[in-house]
Amino acid sequence: MNERARWLHAVVRERGEALYARALLLTGDDAAAGDLVGLALTNGLGRGHRPESDEDAQAMVREALHRAFRRMRGEEPALVAGERAAGEPDIREALRLLTRRERVAIVLRYVDGLSASAIARQVGAPVRAVRADLASGAGRLAAARPDLRIDVDDAVEGGIEEAFSITMDGAR
Repeated sequence: MNERARWLHAVVRERGEALYARALLLTGDDAAAGDLVGLALTNGLGRGHRPESDEDAQAMVREALHRAFRRMRGEEPALVAGERAAGEPDIREALRLLTRRERVAIVLRYVDGLSASAIARQVGAPVRAVRADLASGAGRLAAARPDLRIDVDDAVEGGIEEAFSITMDGAR
């Protein structure tokens, strides 16, 4: 097995489910999520991309997933209703109120807890553009879905500069 294939297998084995879950959160559709993960694997570990570790490979694919979704064009597939507990908001449904750029920014801000500058680095966009996406996306969510309790100022100003994970005895 060549090095690139080893990285692909490592990413799919270690993070495949999480990548698919993130893609499903963004797209709201099984087929579109699968296509997005495939595109992220190709773009993240494609020609010229040489990770130094499994964690580096995973980060490259995850960033490629967000960038690919952010740049997608065309109509989105219809949202398939998912199972959820009674009274819980359907986050995928709420995210569909946003543009793709806003959706990526909001997911990275609230799911990963990243700041606007960290999001900008991850998606390869200017900080000013990400701040605008956070402000407009959070504003739209706050107006349409007050049950989510989105604070526009927190969306734009909050978050951490880097995402990190701690590994203890081989488990995350």
